[in-house]
Order: sequence, then structure tokens, then C-alpha cells
Amino acid sequence: MASLDTSRVCGMNFHYFRHPLTQFLNDAAALGLTKIEIWGASPHFYVEDKSLEAARRMKKAVRERSLEVVCFTPEQCIYPINIASEEETLRDRSIKYFLDCLNVCVEIESPYLLVTPGWGYANEDADPAWQRSSDALALIARRAEGLGVDLLLEPLTLTESNIINTASDLRRMMDEINSPAVKAILDTVAMAVAGETVADYVAAVGEKLAHVHLIDGDMDGSHLAWGDGTLPLEDYLQALEKADYKGCLSLEFTSPKYWLDPLPPMQKSLELIKSLIQHR
Repeated sequence: MASLDTSRVCGMNFHYFRHPLTQFLNDAAALGLTKIEIWGASPHFYVEDKSLEAARRMKKAVRERSLEVVCFTPEQCIYPINIASEEETLRDRSIKYFLDCLNVCVEIESPYLLVTPGWGYANEDADPAWQRSSDALALIARRAEGLGVDLLLEPLTLTESNIINTASDLRRMMDEINSPAVKAILDTVAMAVAGETVADYVAAVGEKLAHVHLIDGDMDGSHLAWGDGTLPLEDYLQALEKADYKGCLSLEFTSPKYWLDPLPPMQKSLELIKSLIQHR
């Protein structure tokens, strides 16, 4: 696959949270990875518990292992973070949270900050929640523009959000925000659950597609190592190649089955992806 390169496979620490962050960094380096995506959560790096000096120490630890951070993904689905909330206190705190996360991106030299749209109450009209999300994202995007950081806006499954679930929803929100700092991310599990394809995302966002969470999974939304789910890895790689995709392929595993022994799923997925890219 000429347009895909194995150096763009990216490790992520989500499933390492029962272990020190240094173990993830050591394992990523030992596997030959050069790019990582940092999940900003406790105990590794929850922004509200950490200082900018702590961010600088993390950057030093990353660099010592010849790694680079390509995306900072602060936890925003488990913790009380919701930029679309109708509760003003929660919404304001959530906006501040992402603004603080932008400062962390500057310190660790991450070009991207991943953001999600939040959610409104499931038994209410989603339009007001959409507008609150749009207003918040626009504010965060303006700050991102000034700092030279881009936002990766991620669609979620219906159980996670009633605002952005499809590629067309994503395109609509990006058009509404109208900021050069807002880019698109494709999560293969959320895409599959929505019944969509890589081609649908490419048609909707084109060259704005800047990052991919390339993970196996099931229709229940599980984020699994390749070979543990039902998704067609080779088809996805072919479609990304056809689209001349130039971003990273990030391994985001969230299943508890990997928490106690996190290296094997990352190693297995990396080897499978490399074999398909190198031998096609």
C-alpha cells in the first residue's frame, strides 16, 4: 500500500490505566512505535490534577524514548465533561477544561486536541444541545487557532451522544463552526455502528480527515484489538489508501479485558496492520 506507512501506526495508553504511564511509553518504544496518542485521564494525566510543569515532565519522558505525541485526548466521556449540557455550571467547566487542555497541547507539542460534541438529554429535542455544542466548539476553536493547535472533532455512537453520530453530522458541525483549526477524526467502531464506511467519511470531509482510530470491535461499540472483533481491517486499509489518507492510525482499546495485560493487544494489532501494509 503505497500511501500508507507503518511508521504512522500510533499507540495509545487508554488500556494501560492500571499501570504507570512509563510502562506504556516503554512498551511503545520497545515495539518500535514512534508516535503516540495520550489519553489524558487519571492516574496518567488528568488535566485538572496536573500542572503545566507536569506536562513538561511528560514531554521529557516521551522524548527520552524517541517518541512524539501526535494527539492529546483528554477524558471526556466518563468524567463530568459535557460542552452541550443545559446545566450552565457543567457547560462552563467543560469549556474551561478544553481551554486548559489546549495549553497542555502547547507544552507537550501535540498538534491535535481531540474533542467530542457532548450530549443533550435523550428524551428532549436535540436541537438546543446541538446549538450549545456548536457555540462551545466555536469558542474553543478560536482559542486553538491562536495557539496553533488543531481540534479533532469525533462523532460518537448514539449511546454516547445525540449530536454528532455520522459523517454528515460531522460535516454539518464543521461547516457551522467554520474554523481552519477544526479537523475530522474517524473512529472505525463508531463508523461501523452507524452503518457507514471510510468512503462515506472521505466524501463528507475530504482532506479534513486528519486522524483515524483504527480498531476492531463489535456492534455494541466495544473497542478491541484486531482479531478480537468483527470489523474488516483490510477493507479499511484499502479505502484509506484509495483516499490517499496521510494521517496516523491510532490503536484505541477500551475493553476491560486488556487492563491487566496491556502489551499483547497492542503488539498483536501492530503486527497485523504492518503485515497487511507491507505485503499488499
